[in-house]
Amino acid sequence: MRRIMPFLVAIFLGSVVFNGGVPVSAQEASIVRATRVDGTVTKNGAPFKEGDIIQRDDKIVTKENSAAVLTWSNGSMVEIYPEAALVLGGVGYEGDRKLEQSLIILEKGRIFAKAQVPEHIFTQFEVRVGNVPIMSQGAEFALKLDETGKKFTIWSLIGRIVVYLGADKIRVDEGQQVVLEAGGKPQVPAPMPDKIKDSLMKTSKRLGGSLLIEEEVVSTGGPLKVKIGGVKNRRGDAPYAVKFKAISRRRKR
Repeated sequence: MRRIMPFLVAIFLGSVVFNGGVPVSAQEASIVRATRVDGTVTKNGAPFKEGDIIQRDDKIVTKENSAAVLTWSNGSMVEIYPEAALVLGGVGYEGDRKLEQSLIILEKGRIFAKAQVPEHIFTQFEVRVGNVPIMSQGAEFALKLDETGKKFTIWSLIGRIVVYLGADKIRVDEGQQVVLEAGGKPQVPAPMPDKIKDSLMKTSKRLGGSLLIEEEVVSTGGPLKVKIGGVKNRRGDAPYAVKFKAISRRRKR
């Protein structure tokens, strides 16, 4: 039987966060707040504004021609497109494993997520559509839920997304897209059209830098320069392979 790592719900009570019954410091789990609000956006039915903190079970709704950006203390971000609705399921931190887990429930519309992987912790970012978990341990991706509330599309810009669709596990790798339906037959991910990829890349750059593709310039002491990209995922089962991106070029004289 397939087992999914249980989500550790963070319940805020005073200055303490309870994760699975174990109290830890509230500062260890990311705070989520609005860093941009355009147009008419509500939180639990009341006006939502920049700087507002989003807590567990808070529902954010964007009206027509409106949008919002939620930012985590660890650097992760979610842009909510017009006419969308989502609920923050919670943010939990497991201190002994240095693992932060975030849960978002998408009820309608479209989002773009930058699930970051800071140096000091591991992260698990989950978006749930109905009872379908969409998991990431470091990725940038877009997710759209259609009007029926059952069919959804995933575009993976950077990193890998894993979808648990019933007894099936679908991996959506970087540069791929897939259309899935709860209770439907699993589809095979396909390459993302260049037009969509370019659009998502513009969204990513507009939101800011990414820890997933941060580059470092390395001097070889000669006519070559090498750029090495960041690690996309620092967690996995053995044997574990880490993928880097490297670009080399000859110096101009």
